[in-house]
Amino acid sequence: MRQFGKARIGRWLLAMMAIATGALWGGCLKDDNQVYQVSAVRALNAVPGSVQLDVFLDRNQLNFDDSEGQDEVFAYTDTLPYKNAWPNNRVVSIVDPVDYPNAMPLVQETVNFIPGRFYSLYVVGYDDIEVLYTEDDLRSPASGKAKIRFIHLSPDAPALDFEVNAGTGDDPLRVDNKVFKDVTDFAIVDSGIAYTVNFIRHNSEDVLHTFGFEPQAGLIYTVWVRGLIENNGDAALDFGHGVLTH
Repeated sequence: MRQFGKARIGRWLLAMMAIATGALWGGCLKDDNQVYQVSAVRALNAVPGSVQLDVFLDRNQLNFDDSEGQDEVFAYTDTLPYKNAWPNNRVVSIVDPVDYPNAMPLVQETVNFIPGRFYSLYVVGYDDIEVLYTEDDLRSPASGKAKIRFIHLSPDAPALDFEVNAGTGDDPLRVDNKVFKDVTDFAIVDSGIAYTVNFIRHNSEDVLHTFGFEPQAGLIYTVWVRGLIENNGDAALDFGHGVLTH
């Protein structure tokens, strides 16, 4: 559901608020060169089967395309690119646009954005919706390397072990016992290798999902666990994976 008029008015109000707030914050957001520092944030909708949701940082609609003048699609598996965000404490609100003009947030979470840093928001859950966030380490890996981490976002999946196997006989990269909403640290892997990635039920050899993955040099990846184990045969909700490239 597109809300062109509402979004444009909201952006005008935001611009006015930003000017006023900037005047108040003054030098607290400036670096040593007197350049204003902002944060950057992106978002992923990981709620299985969900249709359009809107994301707000305070009164600023994150899924709004300024160049197009309209809302951006943000349904299940959709991602938003990194966008500038004022730092310090921001209230993240998730809203169902079907409920406009009197929509109440489905969930709200206060996130502290540090100037100059990058963040990802994850809208997760199924019956109950939550907002998670991570700080994203976007420092480039060494030459010939890539960075990878995992985040468990399947609401009904058990604890999982993540295995990245190069098939060379060497010990695979493995991270054990991650439950819903857990995120791993970034790990360094060699690029240009065709790895096999396995999602394994913790404390078993039961591989619940497997896929091939060939990271490219210099790139940074978040592999997320998606869907439902109990999906009643709905292919759109199949348990599996998605990949965010930062």
